[in-house]
Amino acid sequence: MSGVKTYAVTAGAAPAAVAGAAAGIAVVVLAGAALKAYQERIEREKEAARQQEIEIKGKIAEIRRSGSTSGQPRVTVNLPKNTSKSAPAADAARKVNGLKSQLPKIRKEYQTLVEQQLLDEETVGQALEQTTQALNENNLAAAEAHLQALDDARIQVIQQSRQEWNAQVDYLHERISQLDVVLPSTLRENLIARSEQLRTGQFSEGELETLHAEITELTAQAGRIEEAAHNLVNSWQTVGYAAGILGRDDGDMVIEVQTHEGVNTQMRIQFNGEEINLFGPPEESHSCASRTIEAMRLFQQQGYQLEWTHLDHQPVPEEWRYLYANVLYKTSAQPQEVVTIETEAESVSENTTSKKSPRRQQAQGY
Repeated sequence: MSGVKTYAVTAGAAPAAVAGAAAGIAVVVLAGAALKAYQERIEREKEAARQQEIEIKGKIAEIRRSGSTSGQPRVTVNLPKNTSKSAPAADAARKVNGLKSQLPKIRKEYQTLVEQQLLDEETVGQALEQTTQALNENNLAAAEAHLQALDDARIQVIQQSRQEWNAQVDYLHERISQLDVVLPSTLRENLIARSEQLRTGQFSEGELETLHAEITELTAQAGRIEEAAHNLVNSWQTVGYAAGILGRDDGDMVIEVQTHEGVNTQMRIQFNGEEINLFGPPEESHSCASRTIEAMRLFQQQGYQLEWTHLDHQPVPEEWRYLYANVLYKTSAQPQEVVTIETEAESVSENTTSKKSPRRQQAQGY
């Protein structure tokens, strides 16, 4: 029997919202030391998230202070001087009437920029007042000169806003680049593409905030599976095997355990934290099987919950799923039933004499 196993992780290596929503016919409940370790880890994650949120807000405020419109004086309108009365033209009256009809919309547009403290209120008011006066006097040249001055000021505001916006997108890229070696390539490419859309498209404060929140959660998830890998290594070392982290592979954490001479066992913790895969040699000794069970039990006590789901890519019998659990609750239409499962290696390796026993098969085949 080969040693290729799949474990579903229902608590501990994935975001709390995911771990807390584990579905299926049975949900294992952490208890005792495992529950305490899990709760302590959640509290550490919350504090780390709070500190990171403070850091992000501080950096955004710094960007806005240096080189942003909020850090500069409000743009003033350079009012034209010595505007002469326009020469008679065949279509002058039509143009004047057209500008008069657009004037309420123009006033509203510039009033918005004034309220955003981007344009100087006094010079905007003067320019609009002189535009109105010129139109009432049918002085098209003077009206157009003042409207051009207003438009020049608006363009200057847009340029300054774009500079600030580009600095905000640069900060997004900086945060993404810090995750280059830990994120799966598809997630990283998606973040980069969406941030570039912000640079070339319309300003979207909502999407900017969404991306920052996603990067924060992905940073936390990378930390979760790295901590899980260290805890898994410690579990193997406790039962007497040399073990270490090989590194990351497209976001997944990979560890190696020297379980056999010349043949090692590898374990891969998927980036989403919901599955762990074990790749062992085809044949296992009685001692190795026992220590494997003990190592997984120790890993669970560090605040994780495992459900053994597949062996050689085939579903395992239901009675094997919670081999490493202490207590589980089976959920169904019937009242909940509490089931106790022995997890000591001796219970599996010594007290299972029948060849048909699932635990005997487990001890023989990793």
